[in-house]
Amino acid sequence: MKTFTKYLSESKKTWKFTIKTIHDLTNLQCDRIEKHLGKYDSSGLGAAKKTILQSAPRDFPSHKGYEVFTHDFETNIIASGWQIQNDIRNMLGLTDGVLKVIGEHEPKESIPVGKQKEVASVLADAEYKEAEKVDHTKHYGDEYNTSFIKELMKMKKAKEKDND
Repeated sequence: MKTFTKYLSESKKTWKFTIKTIHDLTNLQCDRIEKHLGKYDSSGLGAAKKTILQSAPRDFPSHKGYEVFTHDFETNIIASGWQIQNDIRNMLGLTDGVLKVIGEHEPKESIPVGKQKEVASVLADAEYKEAEKVDHTKHYGDEYNTSFIKELMKMKKAKEKDND
């Protein structure tokens, strides 16, 4: 049988993230990001990869005609991509919408922005059409109360019979 410490060492898990930007990061910026990622026990940033020039990059729909630069990294401490993204953006003084951090363990946007369907709230339906029909006499009211009292009386008589 394995010891607890051996089990813990074998179950070590890493989380993979990708930083996407529309501007190439300088060496100084990469060094600052790597230093910051140290708090998540990161192994450092991977080499920069760049996509071809795109008329409308998928992660940056408001920026037309940009190349997207990506850097991969892994952490040993779990974190959300949103949290890391805001930390890096504030640290580097970047505006909102020019940098994204996406975790491999986080759900991806499957529906592009602007193509989502309008969904009506279930609570907005005053008649509760989708709610299941419930027989209220089984849960409250005079009939329920009388059957409950009868059941209690049966239990009381059985208890008195057992005590004799």
